[in-house]
Amino acid sequence: MLPLKLHTKTTLLASAITLAVLITVLFTISARVVNLVREDQKLLAELQAASLAEHISNTQSPRDAEMMARTASMVRSGRPNIVSVRIWERSGGVFVERAAAAGSLPAEDIPEETKAALRSGQASKVASTRPSSSNDSLYRVFAPINDQGRVSGAVELVERLDDVPSIARRFVRSAAWIAFAAIVLITLATYLLFRYLIYRPIERLLSAMSRAKAGALDVEVPARAPDEIGNLSIEFNSMIGQIREMTGEREAQQQLLEERVSDATSKLQERNEQLEDSNLQLWHTTRRLTELERLAAAGQTAAQFAHEVGTPLNLISGHVQLLRTSLQSNPQSALPRLETITDQIERIERIVRQMLDRTRVEAAELSPVDLNDLLRRMSDATSPLLEERGVRLTAKLAPDLPLIAGDSDRLQQVFINLINNALDAMPNGGELRVTSEVNTNDDSKSDAQVIVDFGDDGCGMTEEIRAHIFDSMYTTKKRGRGTGLGLVVVRQVMSEHGGNIEVESESDRGSLFRLTFPVIREVKPDKDRYDDLNEEYAAT
Repeated sequence: MLPLKLHTKTTLLASAITLAVLITVLFTISARVVNLVREDQKLLAELQAASLAEHISNTQSPRDAEMMARTASMVRSGRPNIVSVRIWERSGGVFVERAAAAGSLPAEDIPEETKAALRSGQASKVASTRPSSSNDSLYRVFAPINDQGRVSGAVELVERLDDVPSIARRFVRSAAWIAFAAIVLITLATYLLFRYLIYRPIERLLSAMSRAKAGALDVEVPARAPDEIGNLSIEFNSMIGQIREMTGEREAQQQLLEERVSDATSKLQERNEQLEDSNLQLWHTTRRLTELERLAAAGQTAAQFAHEVGTPLNLISGHVQLLRTSLQSNPQSALPRLETITDQIERIERIVRQMLDRTRVEAAELSPVDLNDLLRRMSDATSPLLEERGVRLTAKLAPDLPLIAGDSDRLQQVFINLINNALDAMPNGGELRVTSEVNTNDDSKSDAQVIVDFGDDGCGMTEEIRAHIFDSMYTTKKRGRGTGLGLVVVRQVMSEHGGNIEVESESDRGSLFRLTFPVIREVKPDKDRYDDLNEEYAAT
């Protein structure tokens, strides 16, 4: 199927629109004409009823019933749509049929509201419309008969109104031919005008575009008329002229560009030789930077070593001082102190061994660990330091705490670092809160987690400081008291254990460090044992 041309599509579209408009207008006018015709029929019926009532009113009483019947028959025969003419006489407030035209429909009682309107004598007509069984509309109108200023009866006239389809057909039949002729003339005029005024100029413009596309830039389109098509032709000619000028300039620029490219190529060869020399110097500089980075890494490792060894040494120093006092008063109480000192010395040995093996990357050896038991031992180890700083330790350890996969020494290092940070945040004493709990997902027991919180009421941290606490070598402590590696080690150890660390802190409102560990199995510690442990921590 060949595609339709633009003027053909436009003509068909205009014809369709015209047809739709004419149909809409015809239906609208038809409905209006139907209403006007039916209103005219009603008005004529009302006039005839009023005329007959006036004629009877002018007749002297007593009135002959036969004469009124002949008059009613004459009125009925005057128009074919009148189906009933009936004359009612008022007797004692009741309307009684007195005469009727021949062939009238059977009499029906006058509605009560119509009787009331007739008795009042104020209405010149009273209309009542009712549908018949044949779906035609019957218009029933009453006109009062006056006798010396008193309503003595009424004239009833019933007229069958023309149905809507018949009226519409009469109107549409005459208007259809006019509409058809209008559509034909509009379609033909639109086609010819569009063909000669638009399509032919566009064809000439398209032909010129095709020749210009093929390379003929000297083509021009004559402007036949000063309209939109003419303006389009003028703009096309102007565009082709600009293209001719730009083409000439482009050829000149291309020739100049070729000359410059030749010069740039020779200069580029010289720059390449210079770049080779620069690359050689850069290689030597990179090698030197690598050596400096290794020295910096060694310095950081030394600083971390000093930080990790310093912590147990401080604990040993505190227990030695307490040991001196205990030996004088109660030698038996010195045994736990000696065990603590021994543990810390062994820990120093392990730290030194780990530092020496730092060049070898090995996977951490994890085993089941009871965090509550480890927290208890940390409390015993740091109790002298806490007492010396005036810090009160309150612990709330959850019973039946599941085991986790971990390294006791590395976890001990985490807990001590967090305790030391809390002590530094509370130089004038305060409270350190340690809690443990289980976070269980009801949908999956394998997702259970052990949560350990370290909270203090110290100086807290600002948002800016909190954003850098896990950066290496970053510290807010005084010179010589902090290395900036404590929390870096904490995060590294938590990562090795598959855990996570979160920090909540506000300036002058304390800090909270939350450690989260995954559970490895359903083995649970003795509940009674940790009830006793909670009581002991509370007493401490």
